[in-house]
Amino acid sequence: MDYHKELITVSQKLIPDFEITQEHSLSKKSFIDKLSPYINHLLDNDFQKLVQIMYRIDVSEKEFALTLQPGTKKIPEKLAEMVYDRLCLKAKIRAEYKAK
Repeated sequence: MDYHKELITVSQKLIPDFEITQEHSLSKKSFIDKLSPYINHLLDNDFQKLVQIMYRIDVSEKEFALTLQPGTKKIPEKLAEMVYDRLCLKAKIRAEYKAK
């Protein structure tokens, strides 16, 4: 089953300022590459909004905190990967539920 459409829908709903459309490639790498600059912007300018997004997506609070530890490299990319993994799970569950 292809979750591409559902992944786009979930992404648009849970990350309203993140612009992604059906035309975008949704390989894990391309999604992370597209989301990382947005997350970096939030880290620098609106940390509270980033926390709210992570909460809405239901990213593990523990993993989120560990990723933000001093000395961690590529924080935006790691956070984007956590978001992608969680959104994929949500998209898969929603697509399976709709199929029933």
